[in-house]
Amino acid sequence: MSSEGLTAGGRVVAILDLGSNSLRMMIVRVGENRVTSVLNQVKQMVRLGEGAFEEHKLQPEPMRRTLAALRGFAGMCRSYGVNEIVALATAAVRDASNGQEFMDEIRRETGIEFTVISGREEARLICRGVSMALEPFAGKRMFIDIGGGSTELSVANGSDILELESLKVGAVRLAGLFPGTGPVTSQRYADMQKYVRDHAVLPFQRMEAQAPGELVGSSGTIQCLAEMAAAMARDAGKKTGDTPEMLSYGGLCRVVKALCERGEEERMSLPGMNPRRAGILIPGAAILQTVMEELDFDSVRVSGRGLRDGALADYLERIFPEKGRLSVRDESVLRLARLCRFEETHSRHVAKLALMLFDSARELGLYRGPARLRELLHYAGLLHDIGIFISFTKHNVHSHYLIQNSEMLGFTQKEVSFMAALALFHRYGYSRKDKGCVALTDDWQEHARYLSLFLSLAEALDKSHRQAVVSASFARREKGLALVVRASAPCPVEKERLKRSVKALEKCFGSTEVIWEIAS
Repeated sequence: MSSEGLTAGGRVVAILDLGSNSLRMMIVRVGENRVTSVLNQVKQMVRLGEGAFEEHKLQPEPMRRTLAALRGFAGMCRSYGVNEIVALATAAVRDASNGQEFMDEIRRETGIEFTVISGREEARLICRGVSMALEPFAGKRMFIDIGGGSTELSVANGSDILELESLKVGAVRLAGLFPGTGPVTSQRYADMQKYVRDHAVLPFQRMEAQAPGELVGSSGTIQCLAEMAAAMARDAGKKTGDTPEMLSYGGLCRVVKALCERGEEERMSLPGMNPRRAGILIPGAAILQTVMEELDFDSVRVSGRGLRDGALADYLERIFPEKGRLSVRDESVLRLARLCRFEETHSRHVAKLALMLFDSARELGLYRGPARLRELLHYAGLLHDIGIFISFTKHNVHSHYLIQNSEMLGFTQKEVSFMAALALFHRYGYSRKDKGCVALTDDWQEHARYLSLFLSLAEALDKSHRQAVVSASFARREKGLALVVRASAPCPVEKERLKRSVKALEKCFGSTEVIWEIAS
């Protein structure tokens, strides 16, 4: 979608974040030139991760609560006239054996289609969403977000993200490993911290190597700890410097001491306590305290922003692309391509020819798929030969593997699987029987049939890697459909290679004449 799709009154978008503890939604009106206005924000603590991490499976009651809440959210979307929903699911779903099954049920029941994102993608979106609202800082910042199932860490210098980490340690997960409702001994709390350290040795080392100068925390857990520290200092009449926006290490330790001395019911009466977080606040504090100690931070700046804000920023970037600036998706593709030492001139030329075929096919009504797939075809063109990095023999299979198993920031897993499938089929054509299609649903497989044809034709038209073919497009001629190829020099190799694609071409579009022309 581009900004051309915006009406005079703007476009209404809903951003949903399904975490292990809370379900959040932000409804935003998007006008021209990136102008946004928040229409509503809602949150429900559905505790989807309850019991999920021990069993590696989402449990019936948390799923029921979540589905009920999402029916209400879907109704809100209808009442606001929402044009598009961006829905993201995190640790509880991605780590559960029945996670995708539950996402399918949600889609059937509510019409909301969730994308399950990786931990590093979650960390990137959080970093982007939080950092946008901060004042300039002369140095690097580290970001921490303590979720129910995972803790996301990142380091950024301004808008440049330098490190991304996702720890499989969250407040709900840690609470499940250290159950109990009574007071917590100092030894038990130390055991929690040791568990965090043991599961974060290398990530901590990578964070420390960046030498960040400030720690910024987001998530409800950190906000609640900061509010408690501020309230306790206020009630005691002490000036500690703790506020809801800034939590000191000393303030955190005072909150931890007060929490651990009491049982769960007694904790409810502590100043600033959110009763719905009483069961997970000590594990969450153990995570934050361990990070502060290991990275030597004496305070953490607290932000109310998070994943939804980063997802909105990505959405705005897609509909209002900035000229001359690489998007997150561009950077992901080029990073992988260059890591695999791709032949850039050839790959860019193949991608260019494939897009010419895509555009002319849509213009003539030969292919009626969505325009948004054009971008994925372009990226597949850039990546189609990266498998040569492993071996030229069966390099299309290697390309498929590398794309499918690389963490492509900014893409959904379905989009990654689609690009991988196009790379697989670029050499010998599309086949439903190929196991590479297993990751594609039926509708995506149908699009893959056409787009893999465009890519294989484009590859054939630069078989000699000379860029002699300057354009290729479909056209209506007296005798019927034609593939018109314009070249700046004789192309015997390309002509011979193109013959191998004629059968696939005719299977899609019927009898097609190939016409070669000399470019002037």
